[in-house]
Amino acid sequence: MYNGLIVLDKIYGAPSRACVNGVGAALGGRKQKTGHAGTLDTTASGTLIVLAGYATRLSEAVMNLPKTYEARVAFGWETSTDDASGEPLSEPETADYDEAALKSCLPAFCGVRLQTPPRVSAVKVEGTRAHKLARAGSDPAIRPRPVNITSITYLGRTEIGEARLLVRCHRGTYVRSLARDLGRMIGTGAHLSGLRRLNVGCYTCENALPYNPQQRPTADELVRTLAPVETLATQYYSYEANSFCEKRLSNGLNVYLSFMNRLGGGVVPINDGVVVLGRDLFCLGYIKCENGRAVVCPRVNLPRAAVLP
Repeated sequence: MYNGLIVLDKIYGAPSRACVNGVGAALGGRKQKTGHAGTLDTTASGTLIVLAGYATRLSEAVMNLPKTYEARVAFGWETSTDDASGEPLSEPETADYDEAALKSCLPAFCGVRLQTPPRVSAVKVEGTRAHKLARAGSDPAIRPRPVNITSITYLGRTEIGEARLLVRCHRGTYVRSLARDLGRMIGTGAHLSGLRRLNVGCYTCENALPYNPQQRPTADELVRTLAPVETLATQYYSYEANSFCEKRLSNGLNVYLSFMNRLGGGVVPINDGVVVLGRDLFCLGYIKCENGRAVVCPRVNLPRAAVLP
């Protein structure tokens, strides 16, 4: 069984699940465990990470990585899905926008703020996915939730008058909702007309394997692009465990952070997790305070041999 992360450049129109299933079938079918670390909308293209083998246990760790998107926003009307796949909620009529006004609005969406997800989304409302409720004819009452948008850069205007934005954000952010809210702020209505995910942490679409479910890569092509699980250590604050700490973590016991040597920093805030490397252990843990001191609590333990390059 193969272990690691496969970085795909998903084409527009391909469902994420079809990509995951295709990779699993190519690598060995039922004998090969595969999963994803956050889906990418069918109406979007770009970086999609498929997890293989032991890496499937680290889905949460990959989803915590920051992401970068190139978005196109069309002004003039909103849609039922907040993107171009939905039904127009008003007469579709393209509206021009003032670039200066748009640029002045962008800082208001940066940082930690509340955002209401789209009606057609995977957010659960009283135990049911919002998209199921919406498609059944009901109007799901979706509560705003905090998201963290690091930066939004205006890239210019397309030939057909859409705005191009570069969005850097963290987990849970809906760029569709950002487009909708941006249109409401400048008073024209808007929806997301195109989206491409450029990277998930250090995993970029430039170095990804192009993937079309109708023309699947071979098993050899997939294996050649397999990134070892240990590459995740560069994205998190990482620490080196001695034999004593490694034994405790392996047995599910907490370890004082001060007992270990720091290896490096990362792009994921330390409050969202740390990686501890031992001679025979790869541990994803979280930090908590115990007796006034920081301790590492193990969340996922993997054998180091399974995650080495």
